[in-house]
Amino acid sequence: MEIGQSEIIINARGEWSYEGNRIVHPEVLNLFKRSLTYDGERGEFFIDYKGKRAPVKVAKTPYFIRDVGLEKSSAGELVKVVLEVDDGSRETLDPETLVLDGEGVLQVKIKAGRFAARCLAVAHFRIAELLEEDDSGNFFIVINGIRFRVSRVN
Repeated sequence: MEIGQSEIIINARGEWSYEGNRIVHPEVLNLFKRSLTYDGERGEFFIDYKGKRAPVKVAKTPYFIRDVGLEKSSAGELVKVVLEVDDGSRETLDPETLVLDGEGVLQVKIKAGRFAARCLAVAHFRIAELLEEDDSGNFFIVINGIRFRVSRVN
């Protein structure tokens, strides 16, 4: 594939494709995920590799959370949520970035807040089990004894 010739697509389930063909080779996917960049001025995603750019069309978010790990204190209180990102990295959840999108799916910010990541089913339900609801119908999560509201976005 000649980079920069056609558009690469990341669909709503986190699957990558090029010219209608799904990209499944792990090394190619990892290279693309590591090379993914966002141009804030143009509002576009692209792969930047060896000085060449290929546009990337993103249906929902460029990254996805596959699973989560929980760390609890000896008293059983939640102290940390570790996100397993689809690029193979692990990141600590920043609870202030946890939101519920218009489709009812949890999203977070990762990579130092530069990218949104949508939770896939396993991660979504594991985090959802941690959420509590107040009298006004707002959801929140308590980490290290601090209550963080889960905003709703469209």
